[in-house]
Amino acid sequence: MIFKTNICLAAALSALMLLPTTIHANESGCVTNYDSSKDYFPDKVKSSYASGFDITYTKNAKYIHNTISGETYVLYQCGTPAPSDISPTPADSLQVGNWVKVVAVPGSKIALDSAPASAAIELLGAQSTVAASYKYFAVTSPCMQKQLDGLPRIQQNFGTPSNRRRRSNNSSDSRLVRRVSYDISTLGLQWTFTTYGMNDPLSIAVNPEDANDMLGKAEWIKFIAAFYNKEAEANEIFAGIESRYNALRASSASSSTKKTVGLARYNKVANGTVLGWSIDQVQPWLAQGLADAGLSAYSGDTTSFRSASDFYSAISGWDILIDTSGEPLPHGGATIPMWSNLVSGYGFTSSGGRDYAKSLPAVDNSAIYRSDLISSYNNATDYSEHLQIQADVLLGDFVKIASAPSGAKDTKWYRNLPQNVPVDWVSASDCK
Repeated sequence: MIFKTNICLAAALSALMLLPTTIHANESGCVTNYDSSKDYFPDKVKSSYASGFDITYTKNAKYIHNTISGETYVLYQCGTPAPSDISPTPADSLQVGNWVKVVAVPGSKIALDSAPASAAIELLGAQSTVAASYKYFAVTSPCMQKQLDGLPRIQQNFGTPSNRRRRSNNSSDSRLVRRVSYDISTLGLQWTFTTYGMNDPLSIAVNPEDANDMLGKAEWIKFIAAFYNKEAEANEIFAGIESRYNALRASSASSSTKKTVGLARYNKVANGTVLGWSIDQVQPWLAQGLADAGLSAYSGDTTSFRSASDFYSAISGWDILIDTSGEPLPHGGATIPMWSNLVSGYGFTSSGGRDYAKSLPAVDNSAIYRSDLISSYNNATDYSEHLQIQADVLLGDFVKIASAPSGAKDTKWYRNLPQNVPVDWVSASDCK
């Protein structure tokens, strides 16, 4: 098991957390005798959902297009010739977007600056390939925390913008462009898994949080696997996720009462003053996941309020509220809010008091949640990590939330605040 979890969840997760048993046929290292007639990737993956990437194969290369970052990655088998039909974007290019990046696989020494990539690497059993991380990168997984302890922390290089101008395709104006890259050259690292497209020839954008589909999010384990030649393992893991997800969805299809779920936050500054309240947009993948659990995502206006009564009126039809607030710290940054913070932040005890707030279904039913139940002491939450890959377990949370009459308390990622469910704080010492 990757990290400690509640006993009641252990059985449900054990099948996913165990490493895959499929014997893969792809090369696990560099080849020494290149054969131009050989298919070096008999194990392949494909994207079948709205994941945000597509992949094609030749005998010794893989072409991955990340439609979210706009980048193309050409992966060729180490020990074979790099493809000649496509050229990488020069390292010193000022091109904005649409970079082509060429690397040899499989990965054996990489840097991390992506939480979902970290989760996928763990599920694939490739933790030993992580040799460095970005200086501000943090994870929740105890075993990945342990892996990162003592490893080099890399910096980002910001090129001087002077004399680096590009002309916009849609305007006569020109503007300065700053080059950003990870400083990995002195460490012999192959690439950095990151979270966004960069004009860096050795950075790989990993974007399951921007997929439009729940199972599309899970398919990013296939994306990561392609960089390790672990397609067989990824197919096995994904097939399990897909099967369990579809079983949960089928069991929830008969739900006759669809509770409404909305996202909201209070906007507080460091001195404790609440400036107002906001309703946030529900992302497509979240709306789909809620629907598959028999819930209905709020689809009204996403707006901000200065009046508590106006805000209460806007959310009066919500059965479930998912809070996205951050509790500001005096010297910058934010920490995880507790129920007392929400009571104050949403004004449940001010004019009208809690009696008025109790007229709100989400308050009356103790159905207010945050996706930070698993968090680390370095201020990371598993929302950005395993939640982005394990769509079946996430749907399981939604099903429990949908069926609980007075707030679910046995979820994996969604913490019930009115019920004072504690945060599961994890550290490297929890690695088992």
